[in-house]
Amino acid sequence: MANALETEGLTRRFGGLVAVDRVNLAVGRGDVHCVIGPNGAGKTTLLNLLSGALRPTAGRIRLGEKDIAGLPVHRIAQLGLGRSFQRTNIFPEFTVYENCRLGAQARLPSSMRFFRNAERDEGVRERAERALALAGLIPRRDTRASSLSHGEQRQLEIGVMLATEPSVLLLDEPMAGMSADETTRMVELLRRLKEGHTLILIEHDMDAVFALADIITVMVNGAVLASGPPAEIRSSQAVQDAYLGGDDIG
Repeated sequence: MANALETEGLTRRFGGLVAVDRVNLAVGRGDVHCVIGPNGAGKTTLLNLLSGALRPTAGRIRLGEKDIAGLPVHRIAQLGLGRSFQRTNIFPEFTVYENCRLGAQARLPSSMRFFRNAERDEGVRERAERALALAGLIPRRDTRASSLSHGEQRQLEIGVMLATEPSVLLLDEPMAGMSADETTRMVELLRRLKEGHTLILIEHDMDAVFALADIITVMVNGAVLASGPPAEIRSSQAVQDAYLGGDDIG
């Protein structure tokens, strides 16, 4: 069976700067694959390449059996790859349900037909309601998004992504700025989402990384330093050295 996502020699240059340097990833179906590294390691650039926000300078990206390198963002999303961002990306004046409904509508080939009443589309409604349930937001269904706590807004962003029915989720620092309680709830949510989804996660909270990850890839200066199960990464001397004595890896 093919991996959920693979890259081969993935590279992105900005002039003389090599931000992502010949990165090879193999993300198994149903895995939580965490990408860690110091600031400037190329992690977010990697996610931008995988999601189509940036075109690679060289290399390949396969989503299942499909080569997606260089495809536009909306086409990659329709093929089953969802993306969240470091900063929450929701519509604050809309309700929680309305945000998820827009995500569900975006999955349609005709999503740009704004004058069509989405409420009349049973499939859109069902996808929105299912996303609310998966994200644990049914009690907040009719709440305006701007009234949610920071942690709930991050949940909603994931809910909007789930409404597009992705098979692979790209999550860029989902625990950023959260309290301890919010982080615990997010970890629990991501564990639930592993049933039926593949997760590729960038995160600086090492407790969360080691609680969630099946595989950890460590990036330094745009390249892969090490990749393997959490125990292997935790014991790696090269990783310890890259993290200034290991303070960042628990």
